[in-house]
Amino acid sequence: MGQIHLKRTFNHPADQVWKWLKDYGNIHRIHPMIGHSYIEGEQSCGVGAIRVCEMNMGGFQLKERVLDWQENQFYTVDIYETTMPMMQRSLATFGVRAIGAETSEVYIDIEYTTTWGLFGKIMDALFMNPMMTMMMKRMFRKLDEYLSSSQQESLGVHG
Repeated sequence: MGQIHLKRTFNHPADQVWKWLKDYGNIHRIHPMIGHSYIEGEQSCGVGAIRVCEMNMGGFQLKERVLDWQENQFYTVDIYETTMPMMQRSLATFGVRAIGAETSEVYIDIEYTTTWGLFGKIMDALFMNPMMTMMMKRMFRKLDEYLSSSQQESLGVHG
């Protein structure tokens, strides 16, 4: 099983960061590899909400369902359906913790399984895990850029 555990300190209050993380249907705004994302069904957030993510490259798609949602703290999604090669299934948690009044820590924990047996494990170690880690670090940077700019008002982040 592959794993990625990343965290980064932000010079932004946790409630501001949470506004971006909880905008569940719009992860494409901060995820560098997702060209478009949207909610499937009536539920826009919380346990049971389903998000479809269309990747920028390869025409790949994933479907994610929220398994756990702790308002103002974190949510965990089950990536239960994907057209991405080598990816079988994964769980990802996106969260924020207040460190101080104007500082917070954002974290991402991902656990996933690959297909193709030993070959898949080798490809994961050489390519997939480093690539996914790089993407998540870029997501942190993009989130920080939006939080640091006036774009957060212009994009209409849900409060």
